[in-house]
Amino acid sequence: MEQKVTISAVRNISKQILIHVGVSPEHTEIIVDSIVYAHQSGKGTHGLGRLPLYVKKIQAGFMAAETSTDLVKDTPVLAVMDAKNGFGQVAATKAMDLCINKANYYGIGLVGVRRSNNFGTASFITEQAAAKGMIGIVLGNSGPAIAPTGGSHPLFGTNPLGIAFPNPVGEFPISLDMATSVVARGKVRQAAKSNEKIPFGWALDGNGQPTCDPFQALEGSMIPIGDHKGYGLSLAIDILAGLLTGSAFGGDVHPLGDMSANSNYGHLCMTINVDFFMTIDEWSQKIAYLVSSIKSCGDPEKIRIHGESSHRSIRNSKEYVLVKNRVINDIESSASSLGIEVRWT
Repeated sequence: MEQKVTISAVRNISKQILIHVGVSPEHTEIIVDSIVYAHQSGKGTHGLGRLPLYVKKIQAGFMAAETSTDLVKDTPVLAVMDAKNGFGQVAATKAMDLCINKANYYGIGLVGVRRSNNFGTASFITEQAAAKGMIGIVLGNSGPAIAPTGGSHPLFGTNPLGIAFPNPVGEFPISLDMATSVVARGKVRQAAKSNEKIPFGWALDGNGQPTCDPFQALEGSMIPIGDHKGYGLSLAIDILAGLLTGSAFGGDVHPLGDMSANSNYGHLCMTINVDFFMTIDEWSQKIAYLVSSIKSCGDPEKIRIHGESSHRSIRNSKEYVLVKNRVINDIESSASSLGIEVRWT
């Protein structure tokens, strides 16, 4: 079951909780923006439901409330950032800002982030670059959820991949936001909390067999997209976002819900300045032609450009979003433990 919750309530409740546990007002704004974006764009599994986990992880001493980043290395086009176990949304936003600044001068910017946490939705990060007329790319590794093809023990995360392309004459950027599994693992956790079955084809149990039981799925592994191709993509992202950046990799990333250790997620952010390849007018004409060509392949209403569904959802969710009852209950319980009175209206 779900309830309508106003955007203002989502913002106010999130701010109260985050500031109470020591997050600065500046960083709170970034995190709250990411939570609202997740719900408005139809990716609610990356939204309010994670607030209680943030609170617990901070209280357990394995996540920093303040994301005070350091640059371990900084060159004209490349940098390595230490997030010091802070919020992934804040660290990735800082990294993307730095990429944009570098690409303004040199056409490209690349920043690796180590010792971080989950950054929420990939498109929240990449579309920051698209809004500046640049191509934004982000890769992230995560806790073990996918087994190598032929194996049954999960080793790689559902490692998010985001690429956003500026679309100056369109209503929204072309924005790919995907996990390397058939579905995001958050949907399985959501089903488990709601005691609902999951479709066959989403996950395998601990013995490597297909299952519709979300609890068995969480004990097993997620099915990668395209079988060995999805496994290969997970491996590549683990190397680029994890091993290369100096973060955990090869099954050593601790999920956000693990309250016994720092997560040590890694991110790799990149921007490409379109203006170094062609004028923005030429880019706009070519992108418009590409979109038109795609839409002409059939019924334009049935053919969606990546990012179109999410931005339609955002356009239709200006005032309120739907939030699952069990998420509301978790938020109220977490807020109550902090002495915060929750008001949903």
